[in-house]
Order: sequence, then C-alpha cells, then structure tokens
Amino acid sequence: MDRPQRGVEGTGSRGSEVMGDRHFQHPVVTDELFTRAIDGIPARMHGMHGLPHWQMVERNGLILAEKEGGDARVVSLFALLHDSRRINDDADPEHGPRAAALAKQLHAEGLLPLDETQLSQLVYACEHHTDEIHTGDITIACCWDADRLDLIRCGVEPDPEYLNTGTAIDKAGRSHQPEAELPTMQISANLPGA
Repeated sequence: MDRPQRGVEGTGSRGSEVMGDRHFQHPVVTDELFTRAIDGIPARMHGMHGLPHWQMVERNGLILAEKEGGDARVVSLFALLHDSRRINDDADPEHGPRAAALAKQLHAEGLLPLDETQLSQLVYACEHHTDEIHTGDITIACCWDADRLDLIRCGVEPDPEYLNTGTAIDKAGRSHQPEAELPTMQISANLPGA
C-alpha cells in the first residue's frame, strides 16, 4: 500500500507549488502579518513545524471551514500562528500558549482584523491545540482537525478518534482503508470571512 497522501484534498501538494507567490491563501494573512509571525527568524520557516506545515494546515482548514461552516479568517490565522512560537521541532509544550499570546499582541497592534469572538476562538485554538482533543466550537474544530490531518508529514496517520469534524473523520477513516479512493475536494474561490 502506498503512503497516505497529505491534506484533505488528497493531492499531497505543498506550499508555494499551490499558492504561487503568496505564502497563504486567505487575504487576512498579509505580508506584514506574515513577517511579524516569523519575527525575522528564518529557522521558523523550515522543519516539521515550519512554513510548509502552516500552509498545509491552512489548506486543510479552509476546506474544512467551507464544508463544516467554520470561520475561514480564524482558520487561516491559526495556520500561521499555531506553531510560529516553537523553539524546536521536539517537545515544546509551551509553544501553544506563546502563540496565543502573540495573537493577542498582534490584535492589540491592529494587525489581526478580528472581532472579540474571533479573537477568543483564535487564542483558544492556539493555546490548546496540543493539550485538548475535542471541542464544540466548529471553528476551533476546523483549526485542530486541519493541524492533525497533517500528521502524515511525521509518518503518522490521523486517528479519527482525535478529530472533531465529519469531513476530517471521513478523510482519516478512508486513509485507513487499503486501496481507498480519497475524494478530491476543492477550495471555493469565494472564501468566507475574506
């Protein structure tokens, strides 16, 4: 059996191959915001938790948000920020809370155009993406599932027990079936929350 393909779409495409010159698909992630998120440290761009992972999380998350009714703006910002404060690719249990603090700081500086509900969702999603499994908030669920669907990059197939949305559970369940034909899902050109 072939190695499972990455992402909800099942194409395994990565980063700039998918998005051209832009690092992220959703317009909420501006060049200024992207620069602040990486904080001038190019090391955050590489490795298991770097830019290619962030881009796949956004790609997965936008598909999940469209299918499940999550907030695409929050999902894209989560993709950018959730691992941006990691100090390594190994154990770093405080990276989520550091990412949440960064989200609050960027919002206070006017770089995150979010209302209070959206900010609360983003902060919670970042802070708890490694220490909680399930949530009743569909936007946070899309964030966490988008991240967990990219465990393939580590050689780990996502376990449906650790997913929240029907779309992600279906994708993970199909990837566990030998010779399964994964459905192709496309992101709508009309992104909600843009």
